[in-house]
Amino acid sequence: MQEIAPILLMEVGPMRGISKSLALVALAALMTLPPVAVTAGGIGFGFHFGDEPDDFYPPLAICLTDRQIRLSLADRGYSEIFLNVPNDGKIQVRARRGDWLYLIDFDYCRDRIDGVSRLRPAG
Repeated sequence: MQEIAPILLMEVGPMRGISKSLALVALAALMTLPPVAVTAGGIGFGFHFGDEPDDFYPPLAICLTDRQIRLSLADRGYSEIFLNVPNDGKIQVRARRGDWLYLIDFDYCRDRIDGVSRLRPAG
C-alpha cells in the first residue's frame, strides 16, 4: 500500500500542468471565433405552463377501451357509433347525431374530440 501512494502523487503533478495548458489552448481557440448574434426566436428552448392546447387535456393514466369510447360519445349525444382502427392514441369514429352522420376524430387517451366533420344526412 505504501508503494502505490508515491506513484499516484507523481501522476497528479504533471496532470495539473497538462490540464492548465489544455484549458489555455481551449480558451485561446474560443477567443479566435467570431461573435454570433442570437435572436430571441433562434433558440428553441422554453417552458410551457398551460399555454398549449394539450395542457388543458392531460393524458389519462390508461387509455379508454372501445366500450368506454362508445359511452363517452353517447354521453355527448351521438348514437349508432362505429369505430375505425385506433392509431397512436387517436381513432376515427362514424356516428349519428340527430339527422346527420359525422366523422369524429377522437383522442381516446385524453377523452377528447379533436375534430368533427359532417358527412351526410342520416337516412
